[in-house]
This record gives sequence, structure tokens and C-alpha cells, in this order.
Amino acid sequence: MQPDIVVVGSLNMDLIVRIDRRPAKGETLLGTDFLMSPGGKGANQAYAAGKLGASVAMIGHVGDDLFADQLVGNLRAVGVETRCIDKLQGQASGIAMITIDAEGENSIIVAPGANRLLTPEAVRKYESVIRNAKLLMVQLEIPPEAVAEAVSIARAHRVPVLLDPAPARPLEDELLGQIDYLVPNENEIGQLTGIKVTNAETARLAAAVLLERGVRTVLAKRGESGVVVVSRERTFEVPGYKVETVDTTAAGDAFAGALATALAGGKELEDAVRFANAVGALTVTRPGAQNAMPTLAETETFIRGYH
Repeated sequence: MQPDIVVVGSLNMDLIVRIDRRPAKGETLLGTDFLMSPGGKGANQAYAAGKLGASVAMIGHVGDDLFADQLVGNLRAVGVETRCIDKLQGQASGIAMITIDAEGENSIIVAPGANRLLTPEAVRKYESVIRNAKLLMVQLEIPPEAVAEAVSIARAHRVPVLLDPAPARPLEDELLGQIDYLVPNENEIGQLTGIKVTNAETARLAAAVLLERGVRTVLAKRGESGVVVVSRERTFEVPGYKVETVDTTAAGDAFAGALATALAGGKELEDAVRFANAVGALTVTRPGAQNAMPTLAETETFIRGYH
């Protein structure tokens, strides 16, 4: 079956430690809880979409270590098509070392492993899968050349592109000019534009800069404050949901996966953002990455019951 959404991105095993506070330089702290959870920005977004019922395929790499089958199997469990995930012999799968403090805020160090070797040629091998999709999703945990190739293939076949610019890095106008939906958080949009985003007005100003550089629609994520959406046609805000935060690790990925699901399913942009806000909010109320993401039924119940 041809998937509606194709995700080109990373697969990592998340190694998560909860701590009371972040250590100072040279300091050793005892953590409280440890959790091992499949992650990686690409895999998280594919998982989120799959768990919400979308038809989705993942293009990426794992190593030949003990994490590989767990990473792929977890995606299969929610219906993600995994035949385009290649296992590289003699390579380690990607890992992410994550610390979460008492306020639920995280710090992350990523060792890319096999993700590093996702080349343009490896992406091109699956051009037929991208060509027939309704939406391509990419992030920045894989080599920039692979991102550029995936986007180029999508544009050649008139497939809309959603880019999550994380982890943040400088992006060329040539790439930005091919992006239909850019979904940065406040920190990322600040790094992309040089504008410090502290409120809705500065988010609009930063988004306008990215539109000038070619992006068609910018969705500036502001956590529980909501999302500022700026396109060439209109600007509007979609309020967020106020919830008790446990772990913010995969909130942005949950948002992106949900947004893609809604857009591929034919929802109007404002309704799609509202839905994605709810999925992101539910995700931060639970520990972990993929295991924290809600089902469609859970999301609909949350939206109906939210006051």
C-alpha cells in the first residue's frame, strides 16, 4: 500500500535519566529514574502519525546492534511501513542521552551512528515511495545532503514538504524556498532569523523573515502559549492547551506527526494546528518519547473534555 506520509529521518534509542537539577561543570549527580525508549526525531514523527492512524512510511538507517530490531519493531507496532529502513552492518544505531530535570525540561546529546550514513543515494533509492505520497516530513538529525535530496525529490513530484528544523542549524535559501510548512519552536526560529522570540509579535516578525527567504507557511511553536501561523495569505494564532508537564522530550515531534496526519487527511490548516496542539500537550503529560504519544481516541477525548 502506498503511504500518504513519508518520513525521511533519524532513528535513535533514547537513554533517559531523571535528575533533580542539571549538574555543574565537572559535577557528578545521582539520578532518580532511568528509562530506555525508542526515539529519534524522524522515528518519533513517523510513530506519532502511525499511532494516530495515518498511513506512513519511514526512510532511514539503523545499525546491526541490539537496538536495531527494537527501533524498527516499535514503528511496525503502530502500522508504520518499515521496508525502507536499511540495517547497516558494522554500524551502531543512533542513541540519544537525555536528562530531565524536576521541571520536566530536557537536555539531549545525540550520537547519530547509522543515521550519519543516510546519503542522497540512499534516499534516492526510495524515490518511488516519496513520489506518490501526499506529504514528505524531514528534520535535521540526518546529513544535510540527505535532507536536500528528499526535499528535491518531493518538489519534483509536487509533494508538499514539512520541515522540522531541529536540531537547529543554518539553512540555505535554496532549501527554505522548497518548504511548504516549517515548524520551528521559539529557540529554533530565533537561531534561523537572529530575532529573539519572546511573544506572539516577535514570532510574527521572525516568521516574516522566513517567508521572505522562500518558506510558504511558518508555524512558530510557543509551547502552551500556542502556535503563531504566518503564510503569504494570512496570519493567525492557535491557542495551546495548559497541562501539567512531566517530560517535554518528544512534544515537538508529536506536534509535527499530528500536523502531518491532519494535513494528509484533508483538514484545513487551522484545524490541523489545533489538533496537533492537543497531541503535543498530551505527550508532555507522560514520560518518554514514542511511548508517551497518544492515540486518536485519546486525543479526541482530551479535546472534548478540555476546559
